[in-house]
Amino acid sequence: MIYKKIRPLLPFLLISFLFLTIFRLNSYSQNPSLIVKDQLLNAQKQSLKDSIRSRTGLDYPFIIGYNYIPLTNNSNHPYFIENKWLNGSLVYKGLIYPVDRIKYDTEIDKLIYLMYDKNNTINCIALDENFILEFKISNYTFRYYKDLKNESGKILKAGYYQVVYDGKMKFLVRNEKLKSLNEYRTSTDSYLLKNGIAITVRNVGKLISELKDKESELKKYVWDNSLKINESDYTSASKILKFYESL
Repeated sequence: MIYKKIRPLLPFLLISFLFLTIFRLNSYSQNPSLIVKDQLLNAQKQSLKDSIRSRTGLDYPFIIGYNYIPLTNNSNHPYFIENKWLNGSLVYKGLIYPVDRIKYDTEIDKLIYLMYDKNNTINCIALDENFILEFKISNYTFRYYKDLKNESGKILKAGYYQVVYDGKMKFLVRNEKLKSLNEYRTSTDSYLLKNGIAITVRNVGKLISELKDKESELKKYVWDNSLKINESDYTSASKILKFYESL
């Protein structure tokens, strides 16, 4: 009986219900409560953080290490060459990544990377050498070596060695800065890596003696080009080895 009485009114009631529902939804979307606003804002922030974390993982997968506090002294510091953030590249899992804002701390033997995240937060990280087996800073290449043996069979210190020449043979330089009485003292050792043995080479004469099958040609080449090896310039060693391997 009641159903028969209200049946004619059903279309009107249905339209009224839909109208009120749409009006309330529209009002809600235009004027959300403070609680809803906070929830939306927090969700957006979390989404941004997740996006940054994901982007960092894709663009900077090599960031594995620990927090590092850089030194600001420009005259007394442990860094390779100078205390400046330089451009370069690094090798991580067989892939080369161009990087900027890097330093090489030769005291602790770590590559230091300065990273800015999307919030302009600065993170200075000492990268793990177990993952960064090679890097280039400015025009200098460094490669991580371990289990290198010298002529006496002694195992050399594991770490990054500057690769001056990278052919069938290698010419490597070990750069270190040691702190003594609050001053950093530079120490360098240079090696010819031949048949898996790291042979100490401090001058041109020693290098030629290790390449004596072409001794006469090398002596003439060195004389004609006035080549010499010292702790501040190893380009002569690279030239000699390149010439030797071209013979």
